[in-house]
Amino acid sequence: MIQIGRRVATLLILVSALQQRSNAQTPKEPAPGILLAVGSHRMHLRCLGPSDARVTVILEAGGGGFSSHWGRVQELLAPSVRSCAYDRAGLGWSEPGPAPRTMRQEVFELHELLDATKIRRPLVLVGQSIGGLLVRMYAERYDGDVAGIVLVDPTHEDDVLYNLRVARWVRIRELAKGRSAPEPKREGAPSAGYDPEQDYFADEMEAIHRARVVNPVPLGDRPLIVLAAGKRPAPPGTPDTLWSRLRVQKDGQQVDLSRLSRNALFVLAPTSTHNIHFDDPTLVARAIEMVVEATSTGRKLPPALGATSALK
Repeated sequence: MIQIGRRVATLLILVSALQQRSNAQTPKEPAPGILLAVGSHRMHLRCLGPSDARVTVILEAGGGGFSSHWGRVQELLAPSVRSCAYDRAGLGWSEPGPAPRTMRQEVFELHELLDATKIRRPLVLVGQSIGGLLVRMYAERYDGDVAGIVLVDPTHEDDVLYNLRVARWVRIRELAKGRSAPEPKREGAPSAGYDPEQDYFADEMEAIHRARVVNPVPLGDRPLIVLAAGKRPAPPGTPDTLWSRLRVQKDGQQVDLSRLSRNALFVLAPTSTHNIHFDDPTLVARAIEMVVEATSTGRKLPPALGATSALK
């Protein structure tokens, strides 16, 4: 089932974050980290690296992704950088959490998990794919926690994806119903699977879009690196003309996300697919190290021009 999650993310086929969660299964091998109570459920966290590090890196997986997907990146960082990868409720080794499963709920649970473990702040947040939306939302809601961000081929709030529920390519936020996601909670009946009435994903995408209109540079001068995939094969059955247009749009959105901060670096990973952390973990680790260094020294990141060489 892990392979299905990777393929779905690579092909940009999405019904909603909730449906991706319902496809996931608990791994058979023992949890490599620890399980901690967050309200009515336990969540899995695995940390590597110096325990006395001044800055802690939090790794947020993409849709349907597990903490183990960051394994190679964590190993590369371990000699000098403290990093923690976790599983969102109902994924990997974490138990199902209260319904509805919204991004707002997941950001709240991450904050509760970090408080429970007394993880040192400030944080550098790293988000891949849909995880990019979650770290941005975390930075908005818990601004004082976050010193820097790395986005790994992140989902943009204006993404056009193939939605199985409506059977067409659509800008997901345009499916919003004008609702606000419910207030997050620590306890409640666990989610039992996908329920379209509890799917707030499009509404949350619309909320992120509106917030960006009001505040185009929400990260201010905090260091930000955006890594973008250089390889985007067309999903099977997608006409070349349609995919060419969608790919140009997708590539432009990755550049746009580097404008979230005035201290940003955009890097194209020419040989990588959507899963850059699998294809080129060294590049991802180096980007994280650069942001950690920038937060520690106060130095600005290098300019975007020639940025690829700066990461080698």
